[in-house]
Amino acid sequence: MALCTVSDVEAISQLDYESGLETDITNVFIPYVDSAIKRFLGYDVEYNASITETFDGRERTHLFLKVVPVVSITSVTEDGFTLTSGNDKDYVPYLEEGYLVKTGKSRWSDARMQNITVVYSGGFQTMPSVITFTCARAVSRLVNSALQLSSQQPKAEIKSHKSDTSGNDGNFYSVQSESIADLSLAYGDPLNAPLGPALTAFDITALMPYKRIFFD
Repeated sequence: MALCTVSDVEAISQLDYESGLETDITNVFIPYVDSAIKRFLGYDVEYNASITETFDGRERTHLFLKVVPVVSITSVTEDGFTLTSGNDKDYVPYLEEGYLVKTGKSRWSDARMQNITVVYSGGFQTMPSVITFTCARAVSRLVNSALQLSSQQPKAEIKSHKSDTSGNDGNFYSVQSESIADLSLAYGDPLNAPLGPALTAFDITALMPYKRIFFD
């Protein structure tokens, strides 16, 4: 499941894309933005029923899980022993925040490397609207900028000036402005969005509340 759908992109852009373009949006544009958002956030925000993570105890009190929110803890093992959850047991889970705390004054064991294993389910079962909206908006920018550039090209294979051996110029066009009599039009740079970053500063600001930042 992706972070947004073609329908979300069409709702943002208020355009009805034809089926061939919808396929490209689904198979090319959405996965690219989807990946960019997950890389920025630092984890896969989609719900996963079984996630396994291993840790070095390093005598710390907190273990920060990678995926939030944590839906449930399946098991926690330390040095081969299965731990139990509870204030009067071995550890206390903070599911929404995504970390486990060792109870009492004890710390996680550092007897050996990768000695703690946590199996849990986590991620958003219902994707936050902010993430879906941001994904759809970023896809819409890329698609519509590509369409702007595409609309200026002839219905033929694109050739560069260098590769055309017929003595003609290349047939690739990127018009920034044009004038007809008293009418003058200026266009946005169609090369900017497709070749620029998938996420704008505004997108990053919107996503920041969901980003994982760890302090050891």
